[in-house]
Amino acid sequence: MKRILLSIFIIAASVLPSFGQAALPSIMVIPSDAWCKTNGFLNAYENNGVTSYVADYRAALINSPELKTVISLINNKMTSEGFRLVDLESTLKNIETENALNSVTTSSMGDMMAETPREQMSRVAKADIWIEVNWYLTQMGPQKSLTFEMRALDSYSLKDVASAQGTSGKTYMVEIPVLVEEAVSSYFYDFTTQLKSYFKEILQNGREITLEIRVWENAGFNLDTDMGTDFLGYMIEDWVMENAAGGMKTPSTASENILVFRGVRMPNTTPEGRQVDARYWTRPLVRMLKENNISSKLYTKGLGQVTIVLGQDL
Repeated sequence: MKRILLSIFIIAASVLPSFGQAALPSIMVIPSDAWCKTNGFLNAYENNGVTSYVADYRAALINSPELKTVISLINNKMTSEGFRLVDLESTLKNIETENALNSVTTSSMGDMMAETPREQMSRVAKADIWIEVNWYLTQMGPQKSLTFEMRALDSYSLKDVASAQGTSGKTYMVEIPVLVEEAVSSYFYDFTTQLKSYFKEILQNGREITLEIRVWENAGFNLDTDMGTDFLGYMIEDWVMENAAGGMKTPSTASENILVFRGVRMPNTTPEGRQVDARYWTRPLVRMLKENNISSKLYTKGLGQVTIVLGQDL
């Protein structure tokens, strides 16, 4: 009996990691900027003559019962397909807590890397995919129809990975959840198939991220500095080549003070099955730099962008 139980345990231990890696991605449903603008939840800001727009998701959830209902409906449909959910409202509350702590805490240098609200939400939520939703009613005489749009974004690269649009039949009623259900049902299978196909591809090839290496103004060295075995910049390139999933592209920008790797692929998980983000993946690089007496500071923007500044005291 003990041998049987031991055999079952060994088989389970060998199978579980493969299921962990093959699990469908986590998703977070959010209103699109177009919906936020139409409904008065998109704020405009001027910065040096450039207009930026920031969606106020918190206000949208508080003031639009329809939005909460639609998000709940899509969440239920995605769950039925096996996707894992990250709740938008809970994420926003976590961000409020983080911001409250940050207001009384500064880094050792007294500064931090600029991060947009969208990037902060990505980092805190850690959802693999964001699904943006938008809907609008069309009046045709006494009847109305609802058009519903969905767009999926990779939260690491912010690339579109799936999209679809559907329209309900003409009706006299205006019950949004019912019309959304009808509009979505016509394309939902195709939409989730696109998502699953994309996630299968990144499981095989790794996730795309951006890695920037910069040199502090008063560092006393740069990326052309000879480290004895090689130049510092080439040492970093070699590290990326050796640790990237399937190798890498050459840097999109390379100079004595900056290296930028765009579209470099990192593994999705560690050999032990732990999920990897860009910050975690670059930790060994920071360690390698420290072993070569190069001080550095690591900054993140969202899940998929890391900037390492060399020569900045910790």
